[in-house]
Amino acid sequence: MTSKEPTKLGEVLRTAREARFIDLARVERDTKIRTHYLSALERGDYRDLPGGVYAKGFLRNYGLYLGLDPEYLIDLYRLEQGGAAADRPHAPAPPRPIAGRSRALVITPGRLAAVTLVILVAAFGVYLVTEFVTFAGTPDLRITDPVGDLPAYSSLAYLVRGTTEPNSTVTIDGLQENPTVTADARGDFQIRVTLVPGANVMTLVASDPRTGRNSAPVRRTIMVLNPQASAPPVGITLDTPAQGATLTGGVTLSGRAAAGARLTVTAALVAGPTSSFRVVSLAGRDIAVPPLRPAAPKPLAITADAAGSFGGQLALPLGTWDLRLATAGAAASSLTRRVVVAPAAGLHGRLTVVGAASYLEIDQDGRPLPGVSGRNANPGAVIDLSATGSLRILVGNAVAVRLTINGLPLAPMGASGEVVEWEITRL
Repeated sequence: MTSKEPTKLGEVLRTAREARFIDLARVERDTKIRTHYLSALERGDYRDLPGGVYAKGFLRNYGLYLGLDPEYLIDLYRLEQGGAAADRPHAPAPPRPIAGRSRALVITPGRLAAVTLVILVAAFGVYLVTEFVTFAGTPDLRITDPVGDLPAYSSLAYLVRGTTEPNSTVTIDGLQENPTVTADARGDFQIRVTLVPGANVMTLVASDPRTGRNSAPVRRTIMVLNPQASAPPVGITLDTPAQGATLTGGVTLSGRAAAGARLTVTAALVAGPTSSFRVVSLAGRDIAVPPLRPAAPKPLAITADAAGSFGGQLALPLGTWDLRLATAGAAASSLTRRVVVAPAAGLHGRLTVVGAASYLEIDQDGRPLPGVSGRNANPGAVIDLSATGSLRILVGNAVAVRLTINGLPLAPMGASGEVVEWEITRL
């Protein structure tokens, strides 16, 4: 047998390849076996192969690629090499195509676990890097106005603007008055500062509430030359509250007046509060909510600062109110603004036991009030109530129970020893 005469093994390989109309170059691309070795196998020139182990490996891959049984091909190779006759006493069976074989990647539990572990480690690494960048980095602080130092400025007030991390607190240091401000959800902020003649050196720092870290300080110098105090506003300007605003809780007042002006804020009731809930007895009868005309609070005194700004808080009961701001003196002026004070969303109130004990059952949004419902309450007991949509109150001695809901006091629930049940729902 010479290398130029094809052996049976070579004929099997070449016949199977040519039946599929595949050339050796494509086989090389698909199997990564060099054309030189493929040609040697088809010619039976095994001297051109690296060795017996490599030849068997080539035969296995080439046979799988052609759809032939690798063990049959290796048996032919051994017979043609003159070895392994004792191991294989019977002639090898004819070549059998391998049904259902594919060259797709086989996913095993071990490989799947390894891939999952790699993904988890990579994700955890990305998380650590993100958290490190977020919490290790200092918040950014940029002053957009003034962009730089102002060597010649003629006013005693300036509106400083800038950007930083959302909801950060920006503080100023170095001035006679050092205000603070909280940036909005986009990180924008502005602060009105009061200046003095000469050099005004201010240092601004932003504190990020998420990380608790401070920004690098940013300094600006404003040199006030030949100061001209801005003309005081004529009359009173009220920024908050807006006309017709509906508020809950205290009323915040802010605005502008003449520098150092003393203002008096008085409140006059226009209309009492309307009920925001309905009370129904166990029998389905509506319980009337008594009207309320709250008393006006004491007047509030406010003094405008050197820049003419003023602010204050006024506690107002429920109802519709006219707020009147007035200044005294030769340049007296006044301003009136109407606001509505309404209860917070939901049902909020208080149950008080007066004079005698009473059995209580209290459900808030269908849930019994822990530690209270299903027990007797002694005189002097005060129980806070809070629900989103409904309250159910059953009492065993109705005359002893007093209720206030959303700021409105209700009439006694009933007579002495009377068992009464009310359902209170939000309108």
